Amino acid sequence: MLALRYHSIGDLAGLGLEDIPVPVPKAGEVLVRIHAASLNPVDWKIASGSFRLIVRGGVPRTMGSDFAGEVTSVGPGVTTFAAGDRVFGFIDPFRQTGGTFAEFAAIPHAFVHRMPVDLGYEDAAALACVGATAVTLCDIGRVGTGSNVLVNGASGGVGHVAVQIAHARGAKVTATASAARHEFIRSLGANSCIDYRAEPMQGWPGGFGAVLDCVPNIPRAVQRRLLVRGGHYVTTVPSAATFIVDPLRNRLGGIQRHGIMLRPNAGVMKELLGYVAQGRLRCAIESVLPLRRARDAIERSRTGRVQGKIVLVI
Repeated sequence: MLALRYHSIGDLAGLGLEDIPVPVPKAGEVLVRIHAASLNPVDWKIASGSFRLIVRGGVPRTMGSDFAGEVTSVGPGVTTFAAGDRVFGFIDPFRQTGGTFAEFAAIPHAFVHRMPVDLGYEDAAALACVGATAVTLCDIGRVGTGSNVLVNGASGGVGHVAVQIAHARGAKVTATASAARHEFIRSLGANSCIDYRAEPMQGWPGGFGAVLDCVPNIPRAVQRRLLVRGGHYVTTVPSAATFIVDPLRNRLGGIQRHGIMLRPNAGVMKELLGYVAQGRLRCAIESVLPLRRARDAIERSRTGRVQGKIVLVI
C-alpha cells in the first residue's frame, strides 16, 4: 500500500510516498481502507519536531490523524465493527506511528465511529478531529446558555467549528479573524468579530467567561485581562506550564487555564453528530487534494491562513 512517511523527526525533506505492507490489525484494532483524510497542523508539527518530548514510538512514521473509510477486517476482541462498515475518526498521532495518510490504517477501536448515512467520506474526515476538539474546548470552558465566549482563530479548522458549537449551546460568541473572513464567521453564528490585524490584543474587549484559543497566541497577561474572575482560558496547544504550573495556580481562584489532550469520547462524538444531523453544524473544506499533493497541503497549512480544512483523498 502507499503511505506518506518520514524517517527523521525535524526534517520534512525526507517526507514522501512509500510502498509498504498493509498492516495486520492487532487485538482491539480495526483495519480501515482509508478513502479520505484531512490535514491538521499537529500532523506536520510532529514531523517537524515541535513535540519531541511527548512523541512516542520513534520513526519511521506515517503522517496523518483524521480518517474516513471502510472497515476491511478487525482484530481479536473487536465485536462492534465488521467488514463493510463505513467509519471515521482520528488516531493519537503522538503515540501511534501508523498514521492515516495511507491506503490502509490499523486503528484502535475506541477511536473509530460509525459514519451517518448522509455524511460523505470527505466531510467526515474533515470533521473528526476538529469537531471533537471543538466540543472538548467548550466542555472544558464550561460554555453553555448565556456564556460570553471569545474564539481566537475563528476561521481555522478548530475555530470555525468551535464558533458553531458555542452558538448551538446558546452562548454569545465573539470571534477573531481577518476582516475578509468576518462574513464567513458571522454566517456560522458569531455575534461579533474582531479584526486581529487592525486591533491589537491589548485593545480587545474583556469580560469573557471563556476564551477558546485555537491559534494559540494570546499572552498570559492578555488572558487575564480578557477573562472575568474564575473564567476559563483553554488552549489547543498546551505548554509545559499548562500541566505543571497552571493546575496549582487554578486552585487560587483566579482565571482558570487549561489545555487539551484529545482522547476518544463517545459523548463528545454524539453531541457533534447531533448538531450535524440537525443542520446546525458544517465543516468548511477549503480544498480537496490527492495524496500525492500532500506537500502542497502542508505548505498551505503552514501559512496559517486556511479557511476550514484541507482534505486528502486516498
